[in-house]
Amino acid sequence: MHFFCSAATSLFGSLTGVCFSAITETELLGGRSNDKTESRADLLKLLALFQKIPVDNPLAVLAGDIVRKYDLEVPDAIIAATAISNNLVLITRNSKRFRAVSNLKIRSPYYVIFLFLLLLLG
Repeated sequence: MHFFCSAATSLFGSLTGVCFSAITETELLGGRSNDKTESRADLLKLLALFQKIPVDNPLAVLAGDIVRKYDLEVPDAIIAATAISNNLVLITRNSKRFRAVSNLKIRSPYYVIFLFLLLLLG
């Protein structure tokens, strides 16, 4: 993981405007690989490059509406509400899960990597 984190830090360190929901941090830290101190430290170092958006009351209310209306699990609803309320694009490998949520902009990470490579290759 340490090599991956160094490579990811180099790749993403120059990006601006990249945000993530506090619930995303919770989900990532819940992974078994974070039992290893080095892996956990690498993850936190990578996340520190980006802006964490906390879950506040208006976001929680919107997430509750999303749970009820679209039958999403609470963590996914919080992530969707974070993107909607901050006018952000949600980057996810599981776009099918979020597709029904109105006003949510979704992109595949593969699409984002493709665009990034186009920019690099100019």
